[in-house]
Order: sequence, then structure tokens, then C-alpha cells
Amino acid sequence: MKELNWNNTNKDNGKICLSNAQETYCTNMQVALDWINQAIFYFDREKESLCDLAHCYFFKAFLHSALNIGGSRYYFTESIKKHIEGSRRNQYRAHRFYKFVGVKMDNIDSILNKIMLKHPSDFNDPMDCPIATNPQNGIKDIDLFNGLRVGCFGIVENNEDKYYTNASKWSYYGDFHKGICIEYDFSKLDFSNPFALMDKVKYQKEYTAERGIVGSGLLTKSWDYAHEKEWRIIWFDESLTTHKAVFIDIQPFMITKIYLGYKCSEEIKTHILEFKSVNPHIQVYNIHPSDENFYQLCATELAADQYSHENLAQRIN
Repeated sequence: MKELNWNNTNKDNGKICLSNAQETYCTNMQVALDWINQAIFYFDREKESLCDLAHCYFFKAFLHSALNIGGSRYYFTESIKKHIEGSRRNQYRAHRFYKFVGVKMDNIDSILNKIMLKHPSDFNDPMDCPIATNPQNGIKDIDLFNGLRVGCFGIVENNEDKYYTNASKWSYYGDFHKGICIEYDFSKLDFSNPFALMDKVKYQKEYTAERGIVGSGLLTKSWDYAHEKEWRIIWFDESLTTHKAVFIDIQPFMITKIYLGYKCSEEIKTHILEFKSVNPHIQVYNIHPSDENFYQLCATELAADQYSHENLAQRIN
């Protein structure tokens, strides 16, 4: 094991203590817990070490659970909060994001005015967010994850990528081409919840829990999904007791474009055109097969006269 050096910074000594805790974990959990408590002592004095502190709380919660010491739920919760606080960045403000959604008349207004955040157990992929949904993850009190919500978005990293013409995404996420794809500008998106962030997902070939509940569980996916280039909003509210979705209000100016699926109903199209008529900055496109290649989707912007009150009235009637 490494020895502490009083000439080190608090962060360096904290890392030594954490390393020693990891080394002794398999042979003596009580000694590992002592090292973790020392690591917390050092990291707690460094404002830039919140993610390290979160890692320590995560480790301590496991040790408390394994040693049948009370308080593991508290430390798991603190781990989530500290990781979110330490990971909050503004990088998302510089990007445009995309989301495919299935739409019906009874939820279209909510989709255009809110962002829905789901509990991880409601994801399509059962291997997504395993630490927050799998009771075999070593966390006995799994209902503490009731407070977690996640929103998923795609991103275009260069002008040659056309996220909105990806046929497989329309089939899988866009209700078999009957839904819509929304482009968002989140440059002015602020979270009212202090325990919320937006960050990009990391992709790994093997799952490890070493980055904690947020880092490993919510912001890491299998390498098989690396092509998605996904970003996520992570939201934590410990007062939540069910898996019910949470909705974040957004302003219309955060929507920049709306792409209408190839099989999108006329009723939905009309409603979106009405929304566009009072939010003229939004561009609306029809997605359809290319004239040159039926297998290739393309986007055609709707002409300005299609937004006129006369044409909207004709659609409605």
C-alpha cells in the first residue's frame, strides 16, 4: 500500500487513500472502510474533487451494506448528488440535438412544450443503465433509484451527417415513420434542479461499476451503440417514489426544426403547422424517399404558403 505524504495536496492524499481502500477491499473490508473515510476527509476539502468524493461515497455505501452497517442508502444518495454536481458542464449549449418521438393527438402538445425524462427501467434496452435497474448489482435498497430520470438525445457532429434521414432510427424510435424528429437548440436551457446535468454518453466494450451510479450506470453504454453518439439529461429527485415520468418545460425557441415522418398523419401535420404559424422561426420538413433512390430518405422543407391561415383552414376542414 502507498503511504500518505503531508507535502501532498488533499486530492493526492485522497487518491492514495482510495487506492489503499481498493487494495484492501477483498481481504479486510473494515480496513478498506477506514481508508475510504480518510479519502472522504481529503476530497471533501477540494472543490474540484466532487467526482472523486462521489466515488468514495459509492464505495462506502457498498461497504456499509456488506458489513451490515446502517447508512448505505444515505451514501448511495450522496454519491449520486456529488457526481452530478461535479459533472455539470455547459458543453451541451454549443450543440444541436435530435429526438425521434411517436406522436398522437393526445400528447402532441406535451411533446412540443416539454421534455420527457424516463426512469431507466422503462428503456427499450434491458442492458442499459444496469446498475439502476438490476437487483443483482449489489445495491439491496434498489428503490433509491426511484429518483433517477433520464432523457436521451442524438447529436450531429459534422454537417455531412443527417441524423433525421436515418431510416432505422425512424423505424425504431419514430413509431415506424409515423412520428416526428425534433431538432433542439439548448444553448439557453437551464435546469431548475441542482441535481441535473446534460452530458455525452461514453461507450465501453465491458461493463464496470467503478465510475459510480451516474458515470457507469447512466452515462455509459455498450460499445455496440457507439454509432448513436448519444447525449443524456440526468435528473435526480430523491422525493420521487415511483417510476412515473418527469417533464421539463421548454420554451418554443428551443425547437429549431421539426421533421415529419414519411407516414406521419395529416392530423399531426396540421397541428404542427399550426404550432409553426405562431412560432415562425421553426422550420418544418417532410421526410420522404428520394426520387433517385427509394431506399434513401431525404428532407424537403414545406413552402411558406403552406403555413398560411387559408391553407391551415382547408386542412382542418
